[in-house]
Amino acid sequence: MPGIDALLDHPALWRGRSAVPAANAPVWPSGHPALDRVLGGGWPRGQLIELLGAPFGCGETRLLVPMLAACGREGYWIALLAPPATPWLPGWQPLGIPPERLLLIRTEHDRDTLWAGEQCLRDPAFGVLLAWLGGPVETALLRRLRLAAAESQACAILYRPPRAAEQPSPAHQRLRWQPATDGLELNCLKGIGDWARSGQALHIPVP
Repeated sequence: MPGIDALLDHPALWRGRSAVPAANAPVWPSGHPALDRVLGGGWPRGQLIELLGAPFGCGETRLLVPMLAACGREGYWIALLAPPATPWLPGWQPLGIPPERLLLIRTEHDRDTLWAGEQCLRDPAFGVLLAWLGGPVETALLRRLRLAAAESQACAILYRPPRAAEQPSPAHQRLRWQPATDGLELNCLKGIGDWARSGQALHIPVP
């Protein structure tokens, strides 16, 4: 018999108002018209989103460059938590991302990563949070991060390995990515709208 977490996080469960973002909910631009359309205008602020895929370094971070650039232009901070490789921050500046608005945080364990992410989200100075998780994590910790994201104006992104799809998650949206010719292929595993129900893959060109 499935546990209560699995039941609460089932995509078919209706959650009333809490499941549907407001029509005027703020977003960060994705930079891709097709992706903006299926996301409801762009990357939603105040939500926890999981990007599941591998291997690292196939364009999954460049997918978010337009959002990071917009965040930096508006003077918000961008948190990078436990990335698998050290970002070359000066190389981000030509992409429109100001290095002085980036905060790099190293952690030893996924629990520490989630705790640090929660603290960042509770600070209104942050506009985007990117965090990398290596293994399975407690659902209760993900719920705390979801709550912190919902109370903020930040977009919280968790990069997780493909096997994490087997674990129920309280994230607002879960997207699976995989390398494709000249870009990425995205599938919506959990979310709001027709994209999640259709099961249709979306090709996103990423230089």
